[in-house]
Amino acid sequence: PKPETKPEEKPEVKPDPKPETKPEEKPEVKPDPKPETKPEEKPEVKPDPKPETKPEEKPETKPEIKLPVGLNENLATKDMEFNQEAFNNNVTVQKLVTKEGQDIVSSINKKYNTNLKYSDVGVYVKLIDKDMYLPAGSIGAQFYVDATDKNNFEIAFLYNNKATVELTKKWVTFINPELNLDKEIQETVDAQVINNYTTQNHKVRIGHSTADKMMYIQVQSK
Repeated sequence: PKPETKPEEKPEVKPDPKPETKPEEKPEVKPDPKPETKPEEKPEVKPDPKPETKPEEKPETKPEIKLPVGLNENLATKDMEFNQEAFNNNVTVQKLVTKEGQDIVSSINKKYNTNLKYSDVGVYVKLIDKDMYLPAGSIGAQFYVDATDKNNFEIAFLYNNKATVELTKKWVTFINPELNLDKEIQETVDAQVINNYTTQNHKVRIGHSTADKMMYIQVQSK
């Protein structure tokens, strides 16, 4: 046998390593910085101020004062109180507000240059003159009538004023035509005492009220 012949081993030939070529580094070119441009500042345009418009002030409307039918508003105070229900239930109070009753008040005002006006109608009838002495502690009027009917009523009046004294005399007879107490009223006012009288059908008392300068006449059926 022939000896085994191995092929000749040639040494491995490696290609010469090529030097690593890096791509040429180009310096980074930054764009020229542009100067920062701020938007042009426009002056703030404020709208022209409108003049402040206040809501139109409406004149205060006071509730309309209700008056009894037929009462002349010139003979009523601006703040007159009126109780319709009480008025409807009292014939004597109704009578004092009729034209005839008002005419008596008007004639007194004209004669004495006073300004008596109805200030309360309903349970009572009150009259007041804002330029006349009004006593403290009074019922808020220089003259008032508290009437149940024509035979039972009371009138309080300012006794140091001729107008209210005469109105008392006239309205007593107006309320009840049977009664004429002019003399009794006058002598009691003059004497400043309390007097009791009796007529055919009535008892009458005239005296001082608790309020200063006020007197009353009280009429009751027998």
